[in-house]
Amino acid sequence: MDALKEALGGGYYTALVYAVGILALGFSVVAFQFRHRVTIVLSSFLGQSAWVVYFLLQSDRASAVACALSAVMLAVFSQRERWRWATSVPCVTAFAVVICGFSLLTFSSWLDIFPLLAGFFCVIANSRPTEKRLRQFALLWCAFWLINSILRVYPVAFLNDLFCTVSAIVALVRYREGKGSV
Repeated sequence: MDALKEALGGGYYTALVYAVGILALGFSVVAFQFRHRVTIVLSSFLGQSAWVVYFLLQSDRASAVACALSAVMLAVFSQRERWRWATSVPCVTAFAVVICGFSLLTFSSWLDIFPLLAGFFCVIANSRPTEKRLRQFALLWCAFWLINSILRVYPVAFLNDLFCTVSAIVALVRYREGKGSV
């Protein structure tokens, strides 16, 4: 990333980081507002993919790995209707173990615990059988990303995590039982 930063210059590199973060923020925030699981998961997948690039540009391998593995998991979980095994207990357990394992391999400071926990709860949230349960567990995954963003001073990621938390809460209220429940 240093070569790219040098080639672009500091200002353009910072603009690139923010542009990628804003793109990721857009996909991530709107994901919770969709009614159906497949569109929630697809939008989350696109957001996670963009966050991988954002964190790589920030030289934050632990966060990039957690997002990359979450994106792969989301791609598999999006096929849960066609692949019944996709959200089976062994598959969910395997994703949780893989995310934790790779997070531990990239572990370089105590701050890296937050992407690990966020990745773990991303697996749990997206394997839930209902959209309501997905959004409830997403609050945990967003909380750990929020803490990560605050401690690492990532302003765009902080806004994303804050907006995602609010978006999940709004969707929980919006789609609660008796009011457009899913």
